[in-house]
Amino acid sequence: MSEQIEKRMKELKEIEVQSPEQLKMAALAEIEMPATWKVSAETRGLIKQSLEIYNTKHGMYSAIPMMCKGKECPYASVCPIVDGGYEPKGERCPLEIGIVLKKYEEYVKYFDVDEDEVVDMGLIKDLVDYDVQLFRAENRIAMEGDFIEEIVVTVTDNGTEITNPQLSKAAEYKERIMNKKHKVLELMNSTRKDKAGDKLTVALDPSNYASQLMAQIADSLQPGQIIDADYEEEESEE
Repeated sequence: MSEQIEKRMKELKEIEVQSPEQLKMAALAEIEMPATWKVSAETRGLIKQSLEIYNTKHGMYSAIPMMCKGKECPYASVCPIVDGGYEPKGERCPLEIGIVLKKYEEYVKYFDVDEDEVVDMGLIKDLVDYDVQLFRAENRIAMEGDFIEEIVVTVTDNGTEITNPQLSKAAEYKERIMNKKHKVLELMNSTRKDKAGDKLTVALDPSNYASQLMAQIADSLQPGQIIDADYEEEESEE
């Protein structure tokens, strides 16, 4: 019996036991990367962490919320969190995190998006990003108290500044972001229409589709209306 135990102990000693860190690095080594990247073992560990972040549900939104700077934040004067006496310095802004989470759920539900659809999810990410930027622009306008500011356009020879009332930078920025958001919304709606069109094409065979077109034309005609059509007479060959 003792001989069997000693034999087994000898076999176990010959087995190369790897630590959890070694197993992690071995798994990372299986990820194919270009040799020109010259990725070290330490960097591979960081890449693993990055993949874990972006593989979470809201991972691709992790860089959107700004860092909280407490009373040093440029929006501190209109921040209800700072006003309440709480300053989560060094953390991401709770207000912007709330916007990200809320808008994400709203867009996914409204557009009925499958979370595996990479293109749609990318467009939703853009929409959420724009909503956060609009939130910042609107706070800036609220702080300034007006969306019009006097811009110096020239200075006279005696040093007098000539100003002209123009939209503030915050208002201009908001307008640009809104235009970008509207373009993304158009893309989202167009993809919905394209998918609906594909389903219609599959559902209807050519004869049924032609019948529906003729019915639509007939419904648009007035009683007794005659459709004028261009035609050419061809002489028949005898």
